[in-house]
Amino acid sequence: MRRFQLAVLGGTFDHLHVGHHALLASAFRVGKVVAIGLTTDRFVVTRPKPDRSRIQTFAVRRAALTRWIRRNYPGRSWRIVPLENPFGKSVDPEVDVLVVSPETRAGGRAVNRERKRLGRDPVPVVVVPLALADDLEPVSSRRVRAGAIGTDGRRFTPIDVAIHVSNPQDLPPAERAVLRVFPTARLARLPGGHGGGKPTNGLSINVRRSRQCGWTASERSATVRIPARKIRGSRPRDLETGLVALLRPRQ
Repeated sequence: MRRFQLAVLGGTFDHLHVGHHALLASAFRVGKVVAIGLTTDRFVVTRPKPDRSRIQTFAVRRAALTRWIRRNYPGRSWRIVPLENPFGKSVDPEVDVLVVSPETRAGGRAVNRERKRLGRDPVPVVVVPLALADDLEPVSSRRVRAGAIGTDGRRFTPIDVAIHVSNPQDLPPAERAVLRVFPTARLARLPGGHGGGKPTNGLSINVRRSRQCGWTASERSATVRIPARKIRGSRPRDLETGLVALLRPRQ
Protein backbone atom coordinates (compact mmCIF):
# COMPACT_ATOMS: atom_id res chain seq x y z
CA MET A 1 0.00 0.00 0.00
CA ARG A 2 1.29 3.44 -0.92
CA ARG A 3 2.40 5.63 1.98
CA PHE A 4 1.62 9.34 2.15
CA GLN A 5 3.04 12.02 4.38
CA LEU A 6 -0.23 13.32 5.89
CA ALA A 7 -3.46 11.33 6.14
CA VAL A 8 -6.62 13.07 7.29
CA LEU A 9 -9.91 11.69 8.58
CA GLY A 10 -12.74 13.21 10.51
CA GLY A 11 -15.90 12.46 12.43
CA THR A 12 -17.66 12.46 15.77
CA PHE A 13 -16.06 9.22 17.01
CA ASP A 14 -18.82 8.83 19.57
CA HIS A 15 -18.57 5.73 21.78
CA LEU A 16 -15.34 4.67 20.05
CA HIS A 17 -16.01 1.28 18.47
CA VAL A 18 -14.42 -1.36 16.25
CA GLY A 19 -15.52 0.47 13.10
CA HIS A 20 -13.61 3.53 14.27
CA HIS A 21 -10.63 1.31 15.08
CA ALA A 22 -10.58 0.03 11.48
CA LEU A 23 -10.78 3.58 10.11
CA LEU A 24 -7.96 4.79 12.34
CA ALA A 25 -5.79 1.76 11.62
CA SER A 26 -6.11 2.40 7.88
CA ALA A 27 -5.11 6.03 8.36
CA PHE A 28 -1.97 4.98 10.23
CA ARG A 29 -1.16 2.45 7.50
CA VAL A 30 -1.35 4.96 4.66
CA GLY A 31 -0.06 8.07 6.44
CA LYS A 32 3.23 8.80 8.13
CA VAL A 33 1.40 11.52 10.05
CA VAL A 34 -2.31 11.30 10.89
CA ALA A 35 -4.60 14.27 11.56
CA ILE A 36 -8.04 13.55 13.02
CA GLY A 37 -10.80 16.14 12.79
CA LEU A 38 -13.05 15.66 15.81
CA THR A 39 -16.43 17.37 15.76
CA THR A 40 -16.91 19.86 18.57
CA ASP A 41 -19.95 19.92 20.83
CA ARG A 42 -21.12 23.08 19.07
CA PHE A 43 -20.87 21.43 15.65
CA VAL A 44 -22.62 18.24 16.83
CA VAL A 45 -25.78 20.11 17.79
CA THR A 46 -26.10 21.46 14.24
CA ARG A 47 -26.22 17.97 12.71
CA PRO A 48 -29.24 15.64 12.94
CA LYS A 49 -28.29 12.41 14.71
CA PRO A 50 -30.43 9.78 16.46
CA ASP A 51 -30.20 9.87 20.28
CA ARG A 52 -28.16 13.06 20.03
CA SER A 53 -28.53 13.65 23.78
CA ARG A 54 -26.48 10.49 24.37
CA ILE A 55 -23.52 11.61 22.28
CA GLN A 56 -20.43 11.92 24.43
CA THR A 57 -18.86 15.32 24.97
CA PHE A 58 -15.89 16.51 22.95
CA ALA A 59 -13.61 16.04 25.97
CA VAL A 60 -14.73 12.43 26.51
CA ARG A 61 -14.41 11.57 22.82
CA ARG A 62 -10.97 13.17 22.55
CA ALA A 63 -9.76 11.31 25.64
CA ALA A 64 -10.97 7.97 24.24
CA LEU A 65 -9.23 8.62 20.91
CA THR A 66 -6.03 9.64 22.65
CA ARG A 67 -5.97 6.50 24.80
CA TRP A 68 -6.60 4.20 21.85
CA ILE A 69 -3.94 5.79 19.65
CA ARG A 70 -1.30 5.85 22.37
CA ARG A 71 -1.98 2.19 23.15
CA ASN A 72 -1.97 1.00 19.54
CA TYR A 73 0.43 3.39 17.79
CA PRO A 74 3.05 4.48 20.33
CA GLY A 75 5.76 6.63 18.82
CA ARG A 76 3.71 7.62 15.78
CA SER A 77 3.03 11.23 14.83
CA TRP A 78 -0.60 12.32 15.06
CA ARG A 79 -2.85 15.14 16.18
CA ILE A 80 -6.51 15.73 16.98
CA VAL A 81 -7.99 18.92 15.54
CA PRO A 82 -11.37 20.36 16.63
CA LEU A 83 -13.78 20.18 13.70
CA GLU A 84 -16.18 23.13 13.47
CA ASN A 85 -17.39 22.70 9.87
CA PRO A 86 -17.68 19.91 7.28
CA PHE A 87 -14.18 20.46 5.83
CA GLY A 88 -11.89 21.42 8.69
CA LYS A 89 -8.22 20.97 7.78
CA SER A 90 -8.96 18.52 4.96
CA VAL A 91 -8.69 21.31 2.38
CA ASP A 92 -5.26 22.47 3.59
CA PRO A 93 -2.49 22.32 0.97
CA GLU A 94 -0.31 19.88 2.94
CA VAL A 95 -2.96 17.13 3.05
CA ASP A 96 -1.97 14.09 0.95
CA VAL A 97 -4.78 11.55 1.40
CA LEU A 98 -8.28 11.30 2.88
CA VAL A 99 -9.51 8.24 4.77
CA VAL A 100 -13.28 7.67 4.79
CA SER A 101 -15.88 4.95 5.31
CA PRO A 102 -18.49 3.97 2.69
CA GLU A 103 -20.96 6.13 4.64
CA THR A 104 -18.73 9.21 4.36
CA ARG A 105 -17.47 8.61 0.81
CA ALA A 106 -19.67 11.48 -0.41
CA GLY A 107 -17.96 13.73 2.13
CA GLY A 108 -14.59 12.81 0.63
CA ARG A 109 -15.82 13.79 -2.82
CA ALA A 110 -17.14 17.07 -1.39
CA VAL A 111 -13.72 17.80 0.11
CA ASN A 112 -12.06 17.35 -3.28
CA ARG A 113 -14.63 19.61 -4.92
CA GLU A 114 -13.87 22.26 -2.31
CA ARG A 115 -10.13 21.82 -2.84
CA LYS A 116 -10.64 22.34 -6.57
CA ARG A 117 -12.71 25.46 -5.87
CA LEU A 118 -9.86 26.80 -3.76
CA GLY A 119 -7.37 26.11 -6.56
CA ARG A 120 -5.78 23.10 -4.81
CA ASP A 121 -5.16 19.64 -6.18
CA PRO A 122 -7.59 16.87 -5.25
CA VAL A 123 -6.14 14.08 -3.11
CA PRO A 124 -6.66 10.31 -3.16
CA VAL A 125 -9.52 8.95 -1.07
CA VAL A 126 -9.08 5.64 0.77
CA VAL A 127 -12.41 3.96 1.53
CA VAL A 128 -12.33 1.60 4.52
CA PRO A 129 -15.00 -1.15 4.56
CA LEU A 130 -17.55 -0.99 7.36
CA ALA A 131 -16.97 -3.29 10.31
CA LEU A 132 -19.82 -5.75 10.80
CA ALA A 133 -21.42 -6.53 14.13
CA ASP A 134 -22.13 -10.16 14.94
CA ASP A 135 -25.61 -9.75 13.45
CA LEU A 136 -23.98 -8.83 10.10
CA GLU A 137 -25.23 -5.26 10.28
CA PRO A 138 -22.68 -2.42 10.30
CA VAL A 139 -21.25 -1.30 13.63
CA SER A 140 -22.25 2.31 14.23
CA SER A 141 -22.33 4.82 17.06
CA ARG A 142 -26.07 5.13 16.49
CA ARG A 143 -26.57 1.44 17.30
CA VAL A 144 -24.26 1.67 20.31
CA ARG A 145 -26.17 4.69 21.65
CA ALA A 146 -29.45 2.83 21.17
CA GLY A 147 -28.16 -0.11 23.23
CA ALA A 148 -28.47 -2.59 20.35
CA ILE A 149 -24.76 -3.51 20.28
CA GLY A 150 -21.58 -2.93 22.25
CA THR A 151 -18.53 -1.06 21.01
CA ASP A 152 -17.01 -4.46 20.15
CA GLY A 153 -19.88 -5.27 17.78
CA ARG A 154 -21.62 -7.75 20.08
CA ARG A 155 -25.40 -7.64 19.83
CA PHE A 156 -27.40 -7.09 23.03
CA THR A 157 -30.99 -7.14 21.79
CA PRO A 158 -32.82 -10.38 20.80
CA ILE A 159 -32.38 -11.75 17.30
CA ASP A 160 -34.07 -14.50 15.28
CA VAL A 161 -31.66 -17.23 14.16
CA ALA A 162 -32.65 -20.02 11.77
CA ILE A 163 -30.42 -23.08 11.95
CA HIS A 164 -30.23 -25.37 8.91
CA VAL A 165 -28.35 -28.67 9.30
CA SER A 166 -27.77 -31.65 7.02
CA ASN A 167 -27.62 -34.05 9.99
CA PRO A 168 -30.05 -33.74 12.93
CA GLN A 169 -27.26 -34.75 15.32
CA ASP A 170 -25.61 -31.43 14.60
CA LEU A 171 -28.53 -29.41 15.95
CA PRO A 172 -27.59 -29.45 19.68
CA PRO A 173 -24.00 -28.19 19.26
CA ALA A 174 -25.17 -25.64 16.66
CA GLU A 175 -27.81 -24.34 19.07
CA ARG A 176 -25.27 -24.14 21.91
CA ALA A 177 -22.92 -22.13 19.69
CA VAL A 178 -25.65 -19.68 18.70
CA LEU A 179 -26.74 -19.18 22.30
CA ARG A 180 -23.14 -18.57 23.40
CA VAL A 181 -22.90 -15.70 20.93
CA PHE A 182 -26.54 -14.55 21.17
CA PRO A 183 -27.81 -15.43 24.67
CA THR A 184 -31.25 -13.96 23.90
CA ALA A 185 -31.60 -15.51 20.43
CA ARG A 186 -34.93 -16.91 19.29
CA LEU A 187 -34.04 -20.20 17.58
CA ALA A 188 -35.80 -21.62 14.54
CA ARG A 189 -34.89 -25.28 14.15
CA LEU A 190 -34.91 -26.46 10.54
CA PRO A 191 -33.27 -29.90 10.25
CA GLY A 192 -32.62 -31.30 6.79
CA GLY A 193 -30.79 -28.33 5.33
CA HIS A 194 -33.82 -26.98 3.43
CA GLY A 195 -34.45 -23.60 4.98
CA GLY A 196 -36.26 -21.58 2.38
CA GLY A 197 -35.07 -18.21 1.05
CA LYS A 198 -33.14 -15.35 2.56
CA PRO A 199 -34.15 -14.38 6.07
CA THR A 200 -36.14 -11.16 6.22
CA ASN A 201 -34.99 -10.56 9.78
CA GLY A 202 -32.13 -11.97 11.81
CA LEU A 203 -29.65 -14.61 10.69
CA SER A 204 -29.60 -17.93 8.90
CA ILE A 205 -26.92 -20.50 9.75
CA ASN A 206 -26.26 -23.40 7.37
CA VAL A 207 -24.24 -26.40 8.57
CA ARG A 208 -23.33 -29.33 6.33
CA ARG A 209 -21.25 -32.41 6.97
CA SER A 210 -18.08 -32.45 4.89
CA ARG A 211 -17.15 -35.42 2.71
CA GLN A 212 -13.66 -35.42 4.18
CA CYS A 213 -13.74 -34.47 7.84
CA GLY A 214 -15.71 -31.91 9.76
CA TRP A 215 -18.27 -29.46 8.40
CA THR A 216 -18.80 -26.43 6.23
CA ALA A 217 -20.80 -23.59 7.73
CA SER A 218 -22.09 -20.33 6.31
CA GLU A 219 -23.98 -17.39 7.74
CA ARG A 220 -26.20 -14.78 6.15
CA SER A 221 -28.61 -12.00 6.92
CA ALA A 222 -31.10 -10.33 4.62
CA THR A 223 -28.31 -8.22 3.10
CA VAL A 224 -24.97 -9.92 3.82
CA ARG A 225 -23.69 -13.42 3.20
CA ILE A 226 -20.48 -14.77 4.71
CA PRO A 227 -18.83 -17.38 2.45
CA ALA A 228 -18.84 -20.96 3.74
CA ARG A 229 -15.95 -21.85 6.01
CA LYS A 230 -14.51 -25.22 6.98
CA ILE A 231 -14.80 -26.46 10.54
CA ARG A 232 -12.43 -29.31 11.25
CA GLY A 233 -13.02 -32.11 13.70
CA SER A 234 -15.49 -34.87 14.41
CA ARG A 235 -16.86 -34.19 17.89
CA PRO A 236 -19.91 -32.06 18.70
CA ARG A 237 -17.59 -29.82 20.70
CA ASP A 238 -15.51 -29.16 17.56
CA LEU A 239 -18.60 -28.00 15.70
CA GLU A 240 -19.71 -25.78 18.59
CA THR A 241 -16.29 -24.13 18.88
CA GLY A 242 -16.02 -23.61 15.13
CA LEU A 243 -19.46 -22.03 14.89
CA VAL A 244 -18.71 -19.65 17.75
CA ALA A 245 -15.62 -18.48 15.85
CA LEU A 246 -17.73 -18.00 12.70
CA LEU A 247 -20.39 -15.97 14.49
CA ARG A 248 -18.08 -13.57 16.30
CA PRO A 249 -17.85 -10.01 14.90
CA ARG A 250 -15.86 -9.49 11.72
CA GLN A 251 -13.48 -6.54 12.00
